[in-house]
Amino acid sequence: MKKVAMIILAAGASRRFGKPKQLLDWGGVPLVAHAADVALEAGLGPVIVILGCEAEAVRAALGGRAVQVAMNWRWKEGLGTSVQTGLSALPPETDAVILIQCDQPLLTANLLRALAARFEEGGASIVHPTHAGRRGTPTLFVRDLFAELAAVGGDAGGRVVVARHPEAIAVVEVADPDALADIDTPADYERLLERVPGFRLQDAKPETSNVEPANILSRIHHLIVDMDGVLWRGDQPMPDLEAFFAFLRRRGVGFVLATNNSSRTPEQYVEKLARFGAEVPVGAILTSAQVAAAYLADQAPPGTRVYAVGREGVRRALEERGFVLAEHEADVVVVGWDTDLVWDDLATAALLIHKGARFIGTNPDANYPTERGPVPGNGAQLAALEVTTGVAPVVTGKPEPQMYEQAMRRMGARPESTAVIGDRLDTDLAGGVRLGLTTVLVLSGIATEADVAAASTRPDVVCADIGELVRVWERSVV
Repeated sequence: MKKVAMIILAAGASRRFGKPKQLLDWGGVPLVAHAADVALEAGLGPVIVILGCEAEAVRAALGGRAVQVAMNWRWKEGLGTSVQTGLSALPPETDAVILIQCDQPLLTANLLRALAARFEEGGASIVHPTHAGRRGTPTLFVRDLFAELAAVGGDAGGRVVVARHPEAIAVVEVADPDALADIDTPADYERLLERVPGFRLQDAKPETSNVEPANILSRIHHLIVDMDGVLWRGDQPMPDLEAFFAFLRRRGVGFVLATNNSSRTPEQYVEKLARFGAEVPVGAILTSAQVAAAYLADQAPPGTRVYAVGREGVRRALEERGFVLAEHEADVVVVGWDTDLVWDDLATAALLIHKGARFIGTNPDANYPTERGPVPGNGAQLAALEVTTGVAPVVTGKPEPQMYEQAMRRMGARPESTAVIGDRLDTDLAGGVRLGLTTVLVLSGIATEADVAAASTRPDVVCADIGELVRVWERSVV
């Protein structure tokens, strides 16, 4: 059977809408997530989503879907750069690829399968759908045309290649013209929304909740709490840190402190909390390094050679899982945040990835909150390697589901009575939303009130810091 991959082009800015079309609401999910669902339903693969404008928000909107993402840093130069990025991310055994625009909401999995089936019949290098003789997208291209596709610049996409090879084209006829329609203007969006049963345009607009925060918090029995920007900034504890933990003990609320910061070991976090006056058991600490090591343990046997970029937290987590730390002939590269990072670290990692080593990132945080303000985080390190190698990392920390799931297993918690507390909309809270958790944003770290106002999904509770959160929560007791 032929291997047909799919590339979802989702990098554009869509200025007519005031935000990327990828984040428009479609039947209760972002448009890019809907496109990914349709592609996954088709049963072909892999499904690769190309990010560009507001990449972190679009990545978060994809939730825990089993898609691969690739960053197009040149997205402003046109659609051709996104096609190039997607082609470079394809596995070598790919026989053909279907290029999909994420703004065709009535596209169906059946049509994608039909394009692949027509290719399987043989004799066609290009397959596209038509309605009443009019050509549409998505379009399938055979592997022999990948180099030619990659050479097309600007916004032409695959149209130039289609025009060069009229003799190699096969078509799939489509009865419904809207199946090929794209959302080019707000009017298109409103018209196509009418095709969603029971869905109205006003339902697509984010609204703030009318439920009192105290009432929301009254049903919470377990917490997944971020640390940096929530419990402290750098080496400065937040006011009311001791009062926060005292309140949790009085209420009998279980908690796991889950951080994307992979630089420290759990024991080091326990020591830091103790210096701030908070006694926390080591089993209540979960780092992105531990989650990455657990993920890798499901993929590779003990003894696998791993090159680790990161501080003691990353190295210890990998060694505890039986992996061998190595700089040469490593099969895997794991990258965590490292304030001692030097050029040679990135060079070694890049060379190994170029040779075929798997690329894993502990977390995607672009910046890190300090007393002086935000500084480059692990996402910046991952971006440098992705630009250098053309390979996107597999990221295991928040907002991916692994960390939340491990935290809930430790506590024996259920989603309906669990809340996540964080200072970032794109990681801490986005992951909580995917799993149906209550979301609490504190404005003591990265996110601002302006970020909340612009967000497509509003947190269930917003507080200035953990001190205000305790005061709000105490009202539920009264």
